[in-house]
Amino acid sequence: MPLRAHRRTAVAAAVLCLVVGLAGCASTTGQLEDYTGIEQGNASPASAPSTADPEGGEVVPAPGSVSALVAVGDRVLAQVDGPPALEIARVEGTRWIPEATVELPADAGTATAALDGTVLVPYGDGVVVVSPDGDSREIAGLGPVTAAAVTTDGRLLTGAPGGEVVVRDSDGAEQHRVRGLTSVDRISVARDGSVTAFSRPDTVIASIDLDESGAGPLLRAGRGAGMLGEYGDVTIVASDTVGDTLLVYSTSPIRLHQQFPVAAAPWAVAGDPTRDVVWVTSTGTNTIQAYDLGDGTGVRRAEIATVRQPDSLVVTESGTVVVGSADGAGLHLVRPELPEPSS
Repeated sequence: MPLRAHRRTAVAAAVLCLVVGLAGCASTTGQLEDYTGIEQGNASPASAPSTADPEGGEVVPAPGSVSALVAVGDRVLAQVDGPPALEIARVEGTRWIPEATVELPADAGTATAALDGTVLVPYGDGVVVVSPDGDSREIAGLGPVTAAAVTTDGRLLTGAPGGEVVVRDSDGAEQHRVRGLTSVDRISVARDGSVTAFSRPDTVIASIDLDESGAGPLLRAGRGAGMLGEYGDVTIVASDTVGDTLLVYSTSPIRLHQQFPVAAAPWAVAGDPTRDVVWVTSTGTNTIQAYDLGDGTGVRRAEIATVRQPDSLVVTESGTVVVGSADGAGLHLVRPELPEPSS
């Protein structure tokens, strides 16, 4: 879904757009820090207030803390640590109906959804590929993987600890490397095939051309970006956890269109096509907010109290908002009705 209007652009971030050259150039961090003279990046979820009072819906227990949530249709896969696993459930309204559990390696990274409907979990020697009904397989022998995605033509993309995006065939055989980032903490593939990579240490978002040797163009993403989420076909949103803002980008190439303030310490973000809004968690207030991006400035449509330490968030196909607690408080399932925006 394209953005309907772009009346405000964060000029400061656009000015920082840099094209990363061939391998051997100065690191991305060095280039950006020399340019700005300000140390930024390395965002992490802020510690939440000790009390929380979830509003509406249902709160269901989860084994341990929830580190990630992925929705495939009306199924939700919750990544938990007690022990490491994906808990798969069908969501009906605010009911959580368990269906399967998939064990994960102890060093599993963050689970993400692929365009082909599978869920990818990077780990210390490859990627675990999980289907929504609980079947799983490992693509092993790849070395440490920090992030994973699947292209529109079925190729596997993996992040390497040295900041490289590795292009592989569907079985994991390496074809090509794109260098130039400090870290690869998330790889996003839009429905038009454009690829974006996120480096959290230096808070950088970069376009990735799979035929090139270097990443770029790239943008500084606020003062300390935390998480990325997809919104429509060619738009991604990022939480600026340090700067307390939400960033809205188009892809192909990466371009900032909106930046506006949100509640304290935003972290998880998720698009909601059923309501045409973006949801954001605030670990600083134990709340979630819904923002309408249509007028180019970002209008808050709702704020809902949720579980403590809401580090993960997802919206199902039918519109249930699911929030995961990284503090052992379980899952909060809500079906909010948003008021119509004032004219």
